[in-house]
Amino acid sequence: MKATAKTNYFHKMIVFSILLITFPIVTVGGFSYLRASHTIQEKVNSGALQILQQMHQRVEQSLRTADNALTQFTASSSVSKLLTTDVSDVGQSSNIQLIEELQEGLRRVKTYDLGLSDVQFFQFRFQWKATNNGYERFSQQESDGKQLLGEQRGSFWRRSDNSIDLIKTLPPTAIDPPAAVILKVPYEEISKYLTVDTGLGKPFILDSSYRIIADVDRSMIGQSEAEEPYISQLKADKLEQGILPVDRNGSRYNLIYSRSVYNGWTYATFVSVEAMNRESKAIQWFTLIVCALVLAAGVIVSLLGSRRMYIPILRLYLSEKQLSSELQYKRSQLQDFFIMKLYLGEVHQDELEDKLLLGGETWNSLRVIVVQIDTLEGSKYEKKDKDLLLFAVNNIVTELIQASDRLLKPILMDQSQVNLIRSMHPTQEEAVRFIDELAREIQDTVKKFLHIKVSLGISRPFTYVKGTHRAYKDALEALNYRIKLGHEAILYIADVQPNDRKLPEYPEKLKNDLIDAIKLTNREQAYLLLQQFSHEVFSVQLTHREYQMMMIGLLTDLIRLLQESGGLLQSLYEEEKSLFDRLFELQTSTEIVEWFDQSIILPSIRLLEEQRNKQYIRISEEMISMVHKEYDKELTIELCAFRINYHPDYIRHVFRKEVGMPFGEYLAQYRLQIAKKWLVETSMKISDIAEKLQYNNSQNFIRYFRKMEGMTPGQYRSSANNSAVDPH
Repeated sequence: MKATAKTNYFHKMIVFSILLITFPIVTVGGFSYLRASHTIQEKVNSGALQILQQMHQRVEQSLRTADNALTQFTASSSVSKLLTTDVSDVGQSSNIQLIEELQEGLRRVKTYDLGLSDVQFFQFRFQWKATNNGYERFSQQESDGKQLLGEQRGSFWRRSDNSIDLIKTLPPTAIDPPAAVILKVPYEEISKYLTVDTGLGKPFILDSSYRIIADVDRSMIGQSEAEEPYISQLKADKLEQGILPVDRNGSRYNLIYSRSVYNGWTYATFVSVEAMNRESKAIQWFTLIVCALVLAAGVIVSLLGSRRMYIPILRLYLSEKQLSSELQYKRSQLQDFFIMKLYLGEVHQDELEDKLLLGGETWNSLRVIVVQIDTLEGSKYEKKDKDLLLFAVNNIVTELIQASDRLLKPILMDQSQVNLIRSMHPTQEEAVRFIDELAREIQDTVKKFLHIKVSLGISRPFTYVKGTHRAYKDALEALNYRIKLGHEAILYIADVQPNDRKLPEYPEKLKNDLIDAIKLTNREQAYLLLQQFSHEVFSVQLTHREYQMMMIGLLTDLIRLLQESGGLLQSLYEEEKSLFDRLFELQTSTEIVEWFDQSIILPSIRLLEEQRNKQYIRISEEMISMVHKEYDKELTIELCAFRINYHPDYIRHVFRKEVGMPFGEYLAQYRLQIAKKWLVETSMKISDIAEKLQYNNSQNFIRYFRKMEGMTPGQYRSSANNSAVDPH
């Protein structure tokens, strides 16, 4: 039978060893193949993206070069003159010179290496246009400048039938520009920059409306891709460049794209996933062969190694009992620690419900019995033997008290042996008789076997487990009466202290919660906690003066709170009698609660609220002062918080509460007032004003100014100047 069990165990070890080797081999092999395949795809995607970015840079560099050339041309003095000069009378020499200078400038723009087909200058005010081929009047279709330009102003790219046009209105900021320059770039010229790599796909370029403006296949130019499924994915992805998996014509592709922040174009190419996966087939077969060889070697090692591994595993199996014994010992130590916490009053109610599983049993009462050695004088033991003797006493008591008669196992605590006895006797007399017999039996047995005398302290009966701490203190207190009754005594606390009154413990936690509620100026919570504190104190029968002493402790703690908060309330001392004299005059618990609420707690909350309001005002004034002094510097809520040593979230809340608006909005409005003052009183440029007021660029400043004032800064300055000249 043993041989069969041994053989089965040995076979299980072999199977387990093989599985243990197989799993990592298969896992690593599969991971290696997937990783290699993924790496190949990453490299292909990375190569395609790199080529696409290079193409993007070449195209955009050429476009920017042409843009700069056109910008230089529009900034020339001859162009500026043509904005206000009518050159329709070509007979005048000055007009002829201006037209020649204009055409020469247009020809210089065309010489840039972009294959430009045409550069045109349109004068909408005087209805003429000039190209590098000559000067002519507007045709009927061109007579309307707004129709030619559309709604856009400034500098922008726009697609036409045969070309991509760069349009610049003159001047750039004019709402109704008198002139414009149009540079036309043929689609074919942009397509020349596209490079084809069969492994990396065919690149193409989309404009802002997702229409193809450049493609190696010239027949695709002008075709709209807006309705294609991959465009929806492209719109949803907000990155400037990236890789998107798409389905196209039933096949899987990676869409490699790069967006241009210059003109809103999208440079893209499709890379076939199937083509990339063909590269990983060789890796797949190589991985399978290597894994098979390693697996075969692992099986051989498993067969040989299992024999050697069996002996130490057997030894581990034999040591299992020893380990279980040690764990049981640790469990016993943890149980003792919990019991000690229970006696010391350090266990919360939720821990009692979680750890004291009473199995539905009931009893009439609980008692704590504490056993102490009276003296070692006259015995054969020395003082150093006392700990060992206590251990022996604990073992004796554990044997004498049946498991059904105790709620917890007996333990040793601070030179005492402690027991929690539960009684299921129907009457109190029978319960007392049982305790007497048990106490006598403990004394007699200890004296018989250890030849020493012990005394027992017995608490009053109690019903709930949470009263164990007080019962333990009662039992210890009873043992103190040995000074009167002598050694080898059985001392009931009810006998040595016949007054059955229990002084309640000071509700420290409720007091702390009450102080916290006052600090938070929570009137309702403070009153509720005051009532709970009063109920805790008045729940035990005491004398009138003992109740007062408990409440005096609370009064002292509250006065200390007021002192720590910046001084005592003078209103508390306006009466002739002191607070303590007034407290002694109160007769009922209701009067005491109401007096505390009206005379102490409410004034305290008012004082704290007043101090807090002063603090709020001081913080907001300091922040407003920083805004007024440093409006032309970079100023943030975090910087202000650092300077005045508060958390940013706190001063953000305080500022909004006191000023009525967020800090950022107040700063922006103040800077707006300064900007309006500078526009009226100085000749500073609008760009300089924007820079000095910490705007990233003048356009942001102009947009904010228009939003708040309904006009641009330039219009505001003009309006103010006109009002100053014509007061009527």
